[in-house]
Amino acid sequence: MVNDMEKFIFNIFKSWKLVVITIFIGLFIGACVAIATKVFVNSILYLTDIRENTTFFSTSILGYQINYAPIVTILIAAFIINYIKKSTNITRFHGPADSIYGAHRTDNEINTKTGYFSTFAALISAGGGASVGQYGPLVHFGATLGTSIRLLTKNILSTDVFIGCGAAAAISAGFNAPIAGLIFAHEALLRHFSIKAVTPIAISSFTAAAVADKFFGGEQVFVTDIIKMDLINFIPIAILGGIFFGFIAFTYMQSLTKGPQIFAKTKIKPFILIYLGALFCGSIGTIYPEVLGIGTTTINNMLNAEIDTQTVLIFLFLKIVLTAVCLSTGFFGGVFSPALFVGAASGIAFASFISFFGIATDFKALALCGMASVGASVIGTPIAGVILVIELSNSYDLGVMSILSIASATLITYLFFGQSLFDRQLLNRGIDIALGRSHLKLMDEAIGPLASDNFLAFLPNTPPKHAVKLMIEKEYTEAYLVDEKGIYRGKIRLVDLMTNTAQKQCHILRENNEILLTDVDSVLQGIETCKDFVGESIPVINQEKNELVGIITESDLFKAYLDLNRQIRDLEAGIRN
Repeated sequence: MVNDMEKFIFNIFKSWKLVVITIFIGLFIGACVAIATKVFVNSILYLTDIRENTTFFSTSILGYQINYAPIVTILIAAFIINYIKKSTNITRFHGPADSIYGAHRTDNEINTKTGYFSTFAALISAGGGASVGQYGPLVHFGATLGTSIRLLTKNILSTDVFIGCGAAAAISAGFNAPIAGLIFAHEALLRHFSIKAVTPIAISSFTAAAVADKFFGGEQVFVTDIIKMDLINFIPIAILGGIFFGFIAFTYMQSLTKGPQIFAKTKIKPFILIYLGALFCGSIGTIYPEVLGIGTTTINNMLNAEIDTQTVLIFLFLKIVLTAVCLSTGFFGGVFSPALFVGAASGIAFASFISFFGIATDFKALALCGMASVGASVIGTPIAGVILVIELSNSYDLGVMSILSIASATLITYLFFGQSLFDRQLLNRGIDIALGRSHLKLMDEAIGPLASDNFLAFLPNTPPKHAVKLMIEKEYTEAYLVDEKGIYRGKIRLVDLMTNTAQKQCHILRENNEILLTDVDSVLQGIETCKDFVGESIPVINQEKNELVGIITESDLFKAYLDLNRQIRDLEAGIRN
């Protein structure tokens, strides 16, 4: 009775301890990410203000006033980024795709050093005028900070919870949209739901919005005034518009995917290529400064229909081109802010097109639908996209209006491109997130540590009679041939030896076309190999030295599979072992 009471009290204490820790982690990550996010955003705004308002680099040519500041600032940004790469030995900056991959691992996969330097590189790129976004780097910064805090807490909660808390807080503070932040973390990153995950992420998201509002002001990022519309008449416009926005999003993502491949074929060294990209983008920026940087002001102008259609079409084309050039030549930043820019411009373009045929519509409404549709398609979050519209505009009606456009656009990009740009980036690295955590874990777990040394090995010149005697004594039906240097020479079977005892050496009777695994092969490869395997065990050899390191059986692979699946179930249920 006493033991039961002690156990009950211990469980109560353990549960309340977890509650307190969960709340504290949510509050702490939310506050830290909110402050860092606002410092990041305000720093970009400060640098943008300097670039746009300085007159030091202005000159008059043929009566036209030209400001060369965009070229100067973006070249300075290119120099700093080259210096960061050289001094830190970072070959690739990390972004949301790495956050998603980290959230799908049972271990800590996010490189915190690269994560922090990637955020700084994004700040320099956007502040210098590169056509990149700020929210993607902020999401990864939040995930990186969450990972850092996780390491300090000795894994009290699973990795994906910390990553989700950081990412949700970044979206919440950046957009002043706590509900969208919560949904984004689950829809784009974690892709599963559990109470133990949603609680700290919700606390983190709300805290970030509260801290940002209290200390930095919680004004809306995008402001527009849309008249109330007849939803029934807007249905066909919203669906057709969504299809149009979907193909615009597809074009935008294709440019970001193909751009690096095209520039790689030039064989220009990376540290030179970024300067060429800077010169190109800076030159365009002297004529159309609106397409450089984050472009928040221009987006607001489009949402309020303050820019003529011809100019908007130019902006649409240039934004896609410049974003692809910047991200392909070495600058680093997000893709979401440019997607919002492209989407708003697409909305104005579509509204102008249908107006040409006498169909009356609200340009502001379609600009908002376009912005939400392209943005949601690029990052693969249709639900978060709808919520973001509601929170950004403080209008439920606008959220309802955007549903059909977002749904149609995301369907188009899903069918023709994939779930999101981040999924495609991971797929290009051989990582298919769509297959789920179990598949990824099976791919990442190597066969080597599972190999057993419980086997018989003979020299190739061993007489079959001797091998048969020892195999019967040890109750083995299969054995392996290894020379004096440990090099693997083949497998022999008891049945073959017993019917050919007149042979002088075992290697003559070794099995033909046998199945082999290397110590770096994954558990998934081992399982796929075993589909058509008949026998006692499979030899595992060292990939480099061709030495026999052990054997593995079908039973070993099945146990590994079940164990890895249990780990994934525990992760998604929020259980720590």
